[in-house]
Amino acid sequence: MLFFESRKKWLVKDLKELKSKFDYNAGIISSVKKAEPKFRNYLDKNINLIVLSHTTKIPITNLYKTPKTLGKDRLAAVIGAHKNYKGNKLVIDSGTCTKYDFIDKKGQYLGGNIAPGLEMRLQAMHHFTDKLPSVKVKQPKSILGTTTKEAINNGAVYGIILEIEAMISRLKAEKGQINVILTGGSASFLGQFVKSKIFVDTNLVMKGLNEIIIHQNSI
Repeated sequence: MLFFESRKKWLVKDLKELKSKFDYNAGIISSVKKAEPKFRNYLDKNINLIVLSHTTKIPITNLYKTPKTLGKDRLAAVIGAHKNYKGNKLVIDSGTCTKYDFIDKKGQYLGGNIAPGLEMRLQAMHHFTDKLPSVKVKQPKSILGTTTKEAINNGAVYGIILEIEAMISRLKAEKGQINVILTGGSASFLGQFVKSKIFVDTNLVMKGLNEIIIHQNSI
């Protein structure tokens, strides 16, 4: 099976090289952009190709009121969570944005929230103020910063951590016991600060895409 990352520019020669090394026969495209014509034509002719959209048959029940606007990464992540973890699940995808998505033990996706991610918070503080400097993410030395750069860094890092902790607490109060899966580019970094019991699974979206392929081939 073959997955395509939306931000990487793939060429037909790359696919042929992959095919020579790994004899894949199915693939899925999950992207907000249209695939380059030569790239797409090659895939259509050579493998069983799925282009993920709101009409794709999936192995969960999607109760989102606007499924057409639901991010494909969010959808794949909750499918991956449902197939790999038990009970009610909260998926926290910490990338450009921090996305919170809930799927219950019956496989019903109930929705979620979107908030600014770690880098976005740092960039916003620099961009929308006159004097706050640009800061790169670092591991905080303590919860309180003793310089302006430390204060900005700590505010962004602990702001997300406390947001995550509060979201987990609120959902547990409303939904009962839940498993929390942290994924995305900042998952490993943020996971070390979260006090609640969580699973860190950086490949959750890929696992979800794989489950969609399996489901499609079983229909």
